[in-house]
Amino acid sequence: MIIKRNLFILIYFFIYISNGLLAQDLHYTNYNLVKHYFNPAEAASFQGTIRVGGVYREQFSSFIHKPYSSSLLFLDSPISYGLNKNHWIGCGMIYYLDQAGDLALQNNGFIGALSYHIGFDSKFKDVLGFGFQLGSIGRTINPNNAQFEEQFVSGTKRDLALITDYKGRYTDYSIGTKYRHKLSLYSNFNVGLAVFHITEPAIKFNGGKIDNVVHRRININASYGIDLSKAVSVIPAIYFSKYTNVTNTMLQFMMEYRTFKKVESKRQVAKEKFNVQMGLGYRIQDALQFMFMGNYKNWQFGFSYDMTVSTAAIYNNYYGGFEIGINRIFNIQKKIKLPPKFYCPRF
Repeated sequence: MIIKRNLFILIYFFIYISNGLLAQDLHYTNYNLVKHYFNPAEAASFQGTIRVGGVYREQFSSFIHKPYSSSLLFLDSPISYGLNKNHWIGCGMIYYLDQAGDLALQNNGFIGALSYHIGFDSKFKDVLGFGFQLGSIGRTINPNNAQFEEQFVSGTKRDLALITDYKGRYTDYSIGTKYRHKLSLYSNFNVGLAVFHITEPAIKFNGGKIDNVVHRRININASYGIDLSKAVSVIPAIYFSKYTNVTNTMLQFMMEYRTFKKVESKRQVAKEKFNVQMGLGYRIQDALQFMFMGNYKNWQFGFSYDMTVSTAAIYNNYYGGFEIGINRIFNIQKKIKLPPKFYCPRF
């Protein structure tokens, strides 16, 4: 087990350095829980005052001493009308911390987003959005934290002086656009496109001997809701990203079940009480995905598990990673100031 773990750590590290994968970004199975990380045009794309949430993901825990983990916190909010009452401006903030293994590979970022949304009618059946992100991203590596087999056998530690500690921070710019068409009371068609790392910043590694370039990444996503009945819908979706010659494609299929509040008369429209979504996905040449999401009032929560089916399954016995996320929309209404009452005197 130790040999497998150390072999994976070495392969993991040197592939990162040689291929520039150190600069790759986070990926999540339930990307709907944190949409505006994957597309800045999704910031403030909701009805409410402010949305706050977070996602946590962990993988490789079955065979690495310190597993890969990523934590992300976010908030976003509509802040103003746009050019007319069918337009609005939104903003958002993201903080994430991404840590990987004994080598202490770590990414952390502070990201701000600004978005503009255009509703083509008063009912917002069709909405087009644009977004911009500005971020400060940090990367660190400390290979001296790695543990090797001889430490457990002879007590000696391998010298990795050829690799020095690495720390760096860069400014990042990203843009995105999205379009949503309301198909029914319960289902939508969504499509989005985003381009990250527009300026392709370079990070110095190992005393400036290696430039780790953060190449542009393209994200494309689409989903289409199909109502089978008032209570049931199915939602096929695709997510695709490309970073240099590395691609990440996810095909997902969700089924949604809704419950409704009781109404006193047939003339009233039944309001949705809560809904749950369950489904399967496949990250091509990597993992099977098992997903669950739920919406209750202004809460949204989700859980997913990835089962490795790639060649990495040799090392982790098909164990993958789990992911959990939650967010809430707050509706804060301003108190109406009533004028003082004036009583007319009686004559």
